[in-house]
Amino acid sequence: MAVSSTSTENGDNDLHQKIDKSSSPHDHANNKNINAEELLPELRKELGSEVVEGVTDKNLLKFLRWKHCVKRASERFRAHITWRKKNQFAFDDANQPLLCSQNDELKRLLESEVIIVPEDLIAKDGSAVCLTRFRYNNLEDGRTSEGIVQMALYTIDRLLERDEAQIHGVTIIHDMKDATRNNVDIQAAKIMARALIGHFPIQIKAVYILEGPWFMKAIVKLLQTLGIMTKKVSKRIHFVDDIEEVYDVVDKDVLLEEHGGTLIYDQSEWVLKQMEREKDNTIESLYNCLAGTQSV
Repeated sequence: MAVSSTSTENGDNDLHQKIDKSSSPHDHANNKNINAEELLPELRKELGSEVVEGVTDKNLLKFLRWKHCVKRASERFRAHITWRKKNQFAFDDANQPLLCSQNDELKRLLESEVIIVPEDLIAKDGSAVCLTRFRYNNLEDGRTSEGIVQMALYTIDRLLERDEAQIHGVTIIHDMKDATRNNVDIQAAKIMARALIGHFPIQIKAVYILEGPWFMKAIVKLLQTLGIMTKKVSKRIHFVDDIEEVYDVVDKDVLLEEHGGTLIYDQSEWVLKQMEREKDNTIESLYNCLAGTQSV
């Protein structure tokens, strides 16, 4: 275990320890937990009592685990709040709340299985896996761009409650098998890219686009041209033609049966579980990071 307090090019001098390559994922996780918790008081001070009043330690830890630097974590927290205020439909629409127990359309879209995050689906590097299957995104059934964004953000919000996602990041697999242009909402893609890149405490380790049709490369190029997708994120996007290429990243056995694995997953059960958690008030949502939402 190497110890260092050297500042980086970004001025990140709050990282107390660096993990060498010989450290196990378990050691890495423990180290991240300890370091993040040590920085909590300083982060609260940096943000100010008015900003973080009522915000739980668990939510603030998401930002510190994303980046072990008070300056960077506070900047990301403020960026998240700014994005929320500019896009109130996402989390803060009283008529369409980001709660599947109170939003029938959100519940319907979640049950359509476009985006799923099975708890047992974890990559070899310990990161949580987010799987999308665009063929189920039926744009002719009345769903809107904003509804699709809410569906995606709700799922990401639940994913970011998990230690795997906070500590080891998120690996995204876009399964484009049988998907057509009629399954891809460009406006929703733009909103999600702008949201996740720079406004949420999420480490995107890699994105694998499986059997991507020609227009997917055009969409990625568009997001790059518009300045929505950074070069750093672009380098983490991989187009793969065969699911076997994904086996290098995720053990075959933990994948869904349709991908050659043994995982049997029921999205409807997952939705019901989240509804119960909402009613029991046991969800630790980023929703409660915005002042005035904690008591809602």
